[in-house]
Amino acid sequence: MLALETVAPDNASQSVDEDIGSVIRQARNTRRLSGEDMAKLTGLSRRTIVKIEQGDESVAYGSYRAVVRALELDRLLDIFASSSGEGFARSPQHYLSGASALSLPPEDGRPPALWYSSSLSNPKNWQVAGKHLTHTGSLIGVIGLWDATTAIARYGVTVPRMWAASPERAVFDLLVDHCEVDESMVPNIQATDIDDVVDLNQVTQWIELCKEFLSQPGRVRMQDWLEGGYR
Repeated sequence: MLALETVAPDNASQSVDEDIGSVIRQARNTRRLSGEDMAKLTGLSRRTIVKIEQGDESVAYGSYRAVVRALELDRLLDIFASSSGEGFARSPQHYLSGASALSLPPEDGRPPALWYSSSLSNPKNWQVAGKHLTHTGSLIGVIGLWDATTAIARYGVTVPRMWAASPERAVFDLLVDHCEVDESMVPNIQATDIDDVVDLNQVTQWIELCKEFLSQPGRVRMQDWLEGGYR
């Protein structure tokens, strides 16, 4: 069996607090609000606002929520929040995504959306968010990520911990990487190839949720792909 020790081990995880801080800073700048303005809106100190935007884990969860509510980003915070409601979940630095994740049978028992499973036995062929694809943790946190360590072992690859994107998260990542970052269309995969397995309505909802952080041309390209068309 091939042993791989560098993909998403526990000690390589990144705090979602940092992702939230980045989103807050972008939203504040978009609204042309100063740090002092945010302090007045939330009743927090200017120093606390700075810590939040830096992703300081010592800041209370309630302070993060106060800032997010002031910026009217409540739904986005809910995505990042852990199921217990206390603090934030942890975001892996890397995770299997794109065509590779679409070729892996997801944890809910659905069949794989693509049949490229032979490529899963060779990590050199993997599409990994944070390496080959844009890591979208700053947009939708840990939603749609699952522990695929056991699943990937079936292909002869052993890893300490391997996270993978759900089919919907994998498509979202592809759209952000190609349509937004590269300003192109997703190559080799069309929506009609996978819509019998992937819930494209869920992908559309995430795009709508994150529209403030996506360009208008990028969103148009995403919608074109989802509708099976090209401009």
